[in-house]
Amino acid sequence: MCLMVALPALPCALDAQTPQTEPAATPKPAQMPTPSQEPTPAPPAALPEQNAPAVETPGAIYKDAMRPLEVVRMSLDNWSDAELGALGVGMHKAKEACDQAKPESYSGDDLYDLARLCSFGQDWNAANTAALDYVAGGLDAHRAQAYALSMNALVHINAVDLAVGTAHEMLRKLPYDAEVAYAVRYMKETLEQAGDPAALTLAAQEHPAIVQALALGTPLKAAHGDAVIGVGPLYESAMQMAFFERYAGDDAAAAGTVADVAGALPKDAVITAEDKQRINTVTTQYGLLGARLPAIDPSRSLMSATAKAQVNPDFGVATVLVLFPDWCVQCRNMMKTLTAFVVANREVPIHAYGLMFPDESVTGAQPLPEAKMKEMQGTATLLVPAETAATFAALDYPLGIVADKAGLIRFIGVVPGDAFNGDGYIDKVITRMAGKTSGPPKTE
Repeated sequence: MCLMVALPALPCALDAQTPQTEPAATPKPAQMPTPSQEPTPAPPAALPEQNAPAVETPGAIYKDAMRPLEVVRMSLDNWSDAELGALGVGMHKAKEACDQAKPESYSGDDLYDLARLCSFGQDWNAANTAALDYVAGGLDAHRAQAYALSMNALVHINAVDLAVGTAHEMLRKLPYDAEVAYAVRYMKETLEQAGDPAALTLAAQEHPAIVQALALGTPLKAAHGDAVIGVGPLYESAMQMAFFERYAGDDAAAAGTVADVAGALPKDAVITAEDKQRINTVTTQYGLLGARLPAIDPSRSLMSATAKAQVNPDFGVATVLVLFPDWCVQCRNMMKTLTAFVVANREVPIHAYGLMFPDESVTGAQPLPEAKMKEMQGTATLLVPAETAATFAALDYPLGIVADKAGLIRFIGVVPGDAFNGDGYIDKVITRMAGKTSGPPKTE
């Protein structure tokens, strides 16, 4: 499990296109193309012949079975009081020890461990100092992890420019391995959620290395340590550049990126069923960019007993959908802030809906109890069939989809739990899509 916001964990393998990270106030990216400049969606990239087993392995089934638990556990809002209490005790102990420690008294593994200790205690300045001291020592054993600790600490103290510089330095000075791939992905996603065009610049620097890694056709391992990133997540991370280019309005560059990434995988690549699912997901979602929003067939609205269960066919300035399974507790909790966002932007208008579906892929899963439904009454939530998840190739949640005034999809990707709060991620996505002349969405 990886908790990027609440806990000072190292950047790690987050399967979603966009991570649960803390956005920083940064400049807005380039304007999206207008409907009159509508590009033809790129066809799904052809996958190489692969040796995935016809039947899922027990390991793959285990990972799939654990996914709901992992998604729910990623949010501290879902932790019990006992768990939060234990976490608080550990963080307090780490903070006290970090305060008393003197970095100059340590070297080697001890200095690296001090950086981890201070990070867990959320003493970000001390964590950064210890991590940089380790890097300066020239040792290779934890060099990549120390860079990642420094990057994470810098993000938390809002020194985003320095964090970006650290990511660029990693790419210049270290071999491109699993640790570097995870750390750079964390930084790309942090920048994207901040609406910072530096995400595209960083992805461009990484592009040759990640394409070369894909060309090996095998999971990428860490040069030092046990970290491994599979072919599927690596492909997904490489495709982020194409998404960023489409968001910036550079469709020609995006087409080139897609061709590079899809063409990198050799025909004899070791692609498991799990990898293939992730590759197909990102390929399908990329193909939806620029396409008309598919028909949504809700069965019930939770706004009120008399509210019509439909997505307004008048798309307004923008229409935002947040798709999630009924077991996703933090997704359900998002619906209150989503609804406040709808109310604040009613006159613009910007429409927003939660699309909750029963996850039929979970064997033995029970429908959401009516008592839980009642907790969501008064929210802009629509109940939709399970097939809706397949329509958007949903694999990670909450999945956000934003359509423009013509009903064309301009954004698709996982959104953070605070996406509708204040100057949140959705605000940035719509502002980027509509251009400065339309003005930003309103918040309460």
